[in-house]
Amino acid sequence: MRETPHILLVEDDPRLAALIADLLEAADYAVDGPYATLAEGAAAVAHRLPGGAVLDVRLADGDAGLLADDLDSYDIPYLFCSGAGEHPILADHPDAPLLLKPAIASRLVAMLKDAMRKRPLH
Repeated sequence: MRETPHILLVEDDPRLAALIADLLEAADYAVDGPYATLAEGAAAVAHRLPGGAVLDVRLADGDAGLLADDLDSYDIPYLFCSGAGEHPILADHPDAPLLLKPAIASRLVAMLKDAMRKRPLH
C-alpha cells in the first residue's frame, strides 16, 4: 500500500488556506498546515520533509523565496499561489508552476499532481 503524500501548505489567508486544504484532502493528500509564515513553514520542513508543497508567494513575514530554496535543495516539488503573476520570487524559481489565486478551485490538484510526477515522492 502506498503512503498518502504529505503536502506542506503555506498560506496566510485563513479562508484561502481552508479552501486549499479541503481541495487537497478531497484528492487524498494529507495536509501539513496551513502555516501562515515563512518561519512556520521552514520549521515544518525541518520537522518532516513533505512530498510536495503549495506556497503563497507573499506571506505575513516576507515572501516564500527561502522556503522554495529549501524545497529545491531537497528536490521536493512545489507550486506557488499568487494573486498576481509578477513577483521577483517567480523569476528566481522559473521551474515552479504558478497558480493564480482566482483559478485555485479548478486547477490546484491537477497542477500539484503534474509537479509531483516530475520529481520523485519523498
